[in-house]
Amino acid sequence: MHTTTVRFSGETWTQLKEVCERDGIATAQYIREATIARLAQSARLPQVERQDRELDELRGRVERIERALQRRIPR
Repeated sequence: MHTTTVRFSGETWTQLKEVCERDGIATAQYIREATIARLAQSARLPQVERQDRELDELRGRVERIERALQRRIPR
């Protein structure tokens, strides 16, 4: 395990302490869990971006197919 120092403004520290006391959790544990949650969110971001690109590509393919079908259907 690695130990580090984190600095907070007075107001942020007060809010953190209040939340931790209310929830019955140590501030260090709260910070660890928040860090893990943020890391998990960041790990998902590239996957979401890749899925967005794939979705855009599929939309483009669907639009091309729809245009081709419209040209072939007699009116």
